[in-house]
Amino acid sequence: MIGEKGHVPLISRGLCMDDKFYRNRARVLRELATEADPFIKKRLLRLANNYDDMATTKTKRDQAAMKPELYSTLDSCGSN
Repeated sequence: MIGEKGHVPLISRGLCMDDKFYRNRARVLRELATEADPFIKKRLLRLANNYDDMATTKTKRDQAAMKPELYSTLDSCGSN
């Protein structure tokens, strides 16, 4: 599966962008920031925070997606 401009999507290459991925990227950026000049450090830390936010958002979205399944399972159990 090839996307626009001939790029192969990350999922097709076996890379899944999950919480672990986002949190690892944030960690790497924070490590780089420790050795950067003040201007670059600020930008790296902001980017790291964005990755943390993406991980948190994805977690909340995944939890919200699971709730309807849980409720439908409970509803079917209660109808006996």
